[in-house]
Amino acid sequence: MKKSRGSLQKEKTAEELNKKIKKYKTIGIVEIAGYPSESFERIKKVFRGKADFVYANKVVIFNAINKSGIKLAENVEKVKMPVLLLSNEDPFELAREAMENATFTKLKSGEISNMDIILPSGPTPFPPGPMLSQFSSIGVKTKTEGGKISIVSDTTIVKEGEKVSEKIAGILSSMDIKPKELVLSIVYAYDGKYIFAKELLYTKKETYINDISRIFNAALKISVDKGIINKYSIKPMIKKIYIGVRFLSLNRNIVSSSNVRDILAKATNGADALNKVIGGK
Repeated sequence: MKKSRGSLQKEKTAEELNKKIKKYKTIGIVEIAGYPSESFERIKKVFRGKADFVYANKVVIFNAINKSGIKLAENVEKVKMPVLLLSNEDPFELAREAMENATFTKLKSGEISNMDIILPSGPTPFPPGPMLSQFSSIGVKTKTEGGKISIVSDTTIVKEGEKVSEKIAGILSSMDIKPKELVLSIVYAYDGKYIFAKELLYTKKETYINDISRIFNAALKISVDKGIINKYSIKPMIKKIYIGVRFLSLNRNIVSSSNVRDILAKATNGADALNKVIGGK
């Protein structure tokens, strides 16, 4: 069956993209659904020299990656509006760069807030009038100062995870408050060996370090308690045994070169205590 011109063009584009993919160490899939075009243009400038972004049909991206034999291809279908990211940088460094260059925008009615939204106390740009009732209707206490409406105290008007109402969205917009954080979403990345999902890529380095430290210390404690010898547990195990033997020998008055001072001190303290009991000087 003869292929259509469109199918042939997609195959040709996929072949060309496949050749390009092979020149890079890191292959990523970026989700741009809901990410404003102006923000994307800005982030492209941030990544200039570090990464290339390739717009293409979802089928073309899938075929191009699939031809490279990378299992990342199967994740393309999970992304609503994928853009291919090609780089020789570490994927975690790319994610860190994305987080450090986040922008903020206004929330629309019906959107879910990913943080508490607080209207700070102090003057607003509004003169007394209709805005007084607007603030009052969402539980914000106000007063008039210097011909302007002033908010009496910091007030949480939306809690994390709540949907933004049309009224609140309008107030936030009129106050030019931009609480919605926009971070370039690298939903999947392949570094030549492993495929990393967004949840892992966007975890901060400090969190990794703390988690690894906590897990290591827990494993070390188990090794020492259970007598499992390895290069990490051997020193604390020897220390634990030494302290135990020293304590036992001290209690049983077993004299050795390492505890003779402690036994003498113990005897002296005992003699002093006895002397006080029998009224000695």
